[in-house]
Amino acid sequence: MDLFDAAHTTGDALLAATGIDTAALRARGDEALPMLRGLVPAAPRRAGAAVAAAAGAGSALAGLSASEREKVLVDLVRTHVASVLGHADHTAIDADRAFQELGFDSLTAVELRNQLNTATGLRLPTTLIFDYPTPAALAAHLTQELSGTAAAKAVVETRTTSTDEPIAIVGMACHYPGGV
Repeated sequence: MDLFDAAHTTGDALLAATGIDTAALRARGDEALPMLRGLVPAAPRRAGAAVAAAAGAGSALAGLSASEREKVLVDLVRTHVASVLGHADHTAIDADRAFQELGFDSLTAVELRNQLNTATGLRLPTTLIFDYPTPAALAAHLTQELSGTAAAKAVVETRTTSTDEPIAIVGMACHYPGGV
């Protein structure tokens, strides 16, 4: 400690090798000095946790009818939307209202995606609310992802009609302001 005090009084930058008890820093949590918090290694993540969460969410929905499953997932999405936006109750969130109308931006979109990743165990894209613009559409997507069914591809019907009428341009004009 005497050497540390002496180095501190010189005013010059010095390199000092020190031993740090990371377990003690981890135990202190938020009370650790801010400059030392970065030295605490993150707790190891369990790879199986996401799989278990997805299996748990899928099995919890397995015994429900299609309408009940959709209602549960709409409520799940609305709850997390309310949490991200700071609402106390998820009933304030209309399931058919667009996320952008609700006040979402790119940062809140990522936060919602992260919360839904944790809740469902799925690996959802960052563009989630832009791909599925309402809570109801997002819940329908989650239903498909959790049940393992692929989305039905839209059938595009093309029609060709044969007419013998020529195309005629009747007139074109421009109007400039100020009487030009």
